[in-house]
Amino acid sequence: MLDPSEILEAASAKWPAVLRGEATGESLFPLQIPFGKPRGTDDFGVLRREIAALMSTAAAWCIEWDEIRTRKWGIQRLPARITFACVEDMAKTLHRSEELQRFREALQLAREKCPKLEPWLRARAHRIPEYLDEWSGLVDVCAFFDSNPEPRCFARQIPVAVHTKFIEDHTGVLRELLDVVIGDRVNGGSESFAGRFHLLIDPPQVRFRFLDEALRAEVGWPVSDCSVPAPIFARLEWKIPRLIVVENRDVFACLPQIPRTLAVFGSGKAASLLPPCGWMNSADVLYWGDCDEAGYGILSALRAHFPMLRSVLMDEMSWARWRHLAVPGKRDSTAQHDHLNASERVALKAVLAGPWMLEQERIPALEAERALLSAALLPKVASADCMPKFSEEKSLGAGGGT
Repeated sequence: MLDPSEILEAASAKWPAVLRGEATGESLFPLQIPFGKPRGTDDFGVLRREIAALMSTAAAWCIEWDEIRTRKWGIQRLPARITFACVEDMAKTLHRSEELQRFREALQLAREKCPKLEPWLRARAHRIPEYLDEWSGLVDVCAFFDSNPEPRCFARQIPVAVHTKFIEDHTGVLRELLDVVIGDRVNGGSESFAGRFHLLIDPPQVRFRFLDEALRAEVGWPVSDCSVPAPIFARLEWKIPRLIVVENRDVFACLPQIPRTLAVFGSGKAASLLPPCGWMNSADVLYWGDCDEAGYGILSALRAHFPMLRSVLMDEMSWARWRHLAVPGKRDSTAQHDHLNASERVALKAVLAGPWMLEQERIPALEAERALLSAALLPKVASADCMPKFSEEKSLGAGGGT
């Protein structure tokens, strides 16, 4: 037989269903809470103490009793059922009376201000208590989108009486709500919240730096180090002989002067920002990232779009030389590694064994500079060992990201 605290836990587990019933008008009351039955082998002293504890619990439940003839104890009056007569009694027992009242007010508010939320209310009303303090703002935002399904403004410009970061802070639940409110008017082709609900966003920036002043003058660009929106960077029609993509800002800022070379700061986003840059296909592209599962994933993704791309300090020999500088790393289940060459795969396998992370800025600057200059002096057509070998076994084991 469950003790009172366990009975309360069982009642709490039914509370979400009770709230959904409130939203749909389907009452679950009187509601019985299973609590187990005493067994004939139970110690009678223990059983008496359990029954006493049950009877002394300050709870608004009803205990129904049965008289049972037992071989061991004779006729005994034992608890048979515990029932809540109404939702108010259950809320009082669970110390949720205020929550219940606010929940009912939240339901009424949503139905008055944004009736199109009804399907969500009927299916997920039990989640409203998570957002009681923000519920009025959430409903107001939904009502605005119902009237303006394609606002074409920034989220902070929406004329609703909430703080300017309200939508940004609640994109998770708002995505659920707005999917119901807007329906087939959402932009299903966009994965971002802003794109899905027709909001404006600042485009991501690409920072680049000329490592050769003569090259900068040749293309007619006014500054050597700057950032531009990614779509503008993609539309450039430059004839750049060589690009070096690095992920770390400090490494990017300290790159040496290299003839005929443009450096690009990837900042962990190179795999998504650079593929649209068709003009890069005519360049010799070098990539230097962290030696961890995510870094090799970025390398592989870039090489899928730029097949002649070469990595720097991410091969087997580089890992063997600098692995003493690695620290415990993290797994990245989203990373794919289909476009690594044999040497990079060996290094990745060693990285996954930790997992480890060799951050690019840990490699001594002078040694890194030598490796970059050496790679830059190689001809554009890479050697066979630098190209992907697709006959290699693609899987590096469970969770290898391939």
